[in-house]
Amino acid sequence: MRKYCLETTFLIDFLRGKEPAVEKYDEIRKFELVTTSIVAWEILRGPKLAGRVREYNEAVKLLERLRILPFTSASSRIAAEIETELRKKRREVNLVDVLIAAVTIENNSKLLTRDEGYTNIGNLQVETYL
Repeated sequence: MRKYCLETTFLIDFLRGKEPAVEKYDEIRKFELVTTSIVAWEILRGPKLAGRVREYNEAVKLLERLRILPFTSASSRIAAEIETELRKKRREVNLVDVLIAAVTIENNSKLLTRDEGYTNIGNLQVETYL
């Protein structure tokens, strides 16, 4: 069965009810939907720091419905390889994105995002929704 790893941009757009994200969710909800511990931190961090209690609580409820993939020692090795390859190619390196990509690759998932920067990462299956 196909597994989708939901990235930060998708989850935020979904929580905000943005049509492309909601439509994409309807299309993929029959598959296994997961996210990473890094993404979970990202979507909780913003509302928590800004004191947006309702938005924070909605994010918590959404995360409770997903299996959250941890960042492991295998993830760290994959992340080191990704960063090294990107630097060799003189590509921009967003370390948070590298960590998310590593967990996604380790768990043989397809990353669902609207962030085109992920397409620079080899061995990462990426699907956009815009």
